[in-house]
Amino acid sequence: MQLSLRRAFAVMALWLCASAASLAQSPQEPRLVAATFRSDWCGPCRVLEPRLDRISADYRDAPIEFVTFDFTLGRRLGVEDLAREEGLTRLLDEERGATGFLLLVDRETGDRLARITMHYSDADIRGAFEHALAVVERRESFGL
Repeated sequence: MQLSLRRAFAVMALWLCASAASLAQSPQEPRLVAATFRSDWCGPCRVLEPRLDRISADYRDAPIEFVTFDFTLGRRLGVEDLAREEGLTRLLDEERGATGFLLLVDRETGDRLARITMHYSDADIRGAFEHALAVVERRESFGL
């Protein structure tokens, strides 16, 4: 009897470990959001976007969700739907109509970790991404 209890306990422990491992490997929605506010008629966008394109390529595998709110005439209608789908309606409402920047936002808290504009150099943009990733990682490690 005691041997079968031990065996049952061992099987259950293995099952729990395997379940925990599969949960840990399940893909999660990235906590860091990089939200670009742009438009075709926006001068600062024309300066910033080539930099963002170069640098964001280095962060393809990072836990960042890239979202673009395009306020170009004819494309505006989808902006509110996109914000709703992404859970970013408050962010869109607060920035309504402004363009020419990228916000790095902690999805869980809504905290804005950086506002990247055309005045940022490539190094500044990389630094903002690295800082925001570190903040989010630190918060996750503390369960925040």
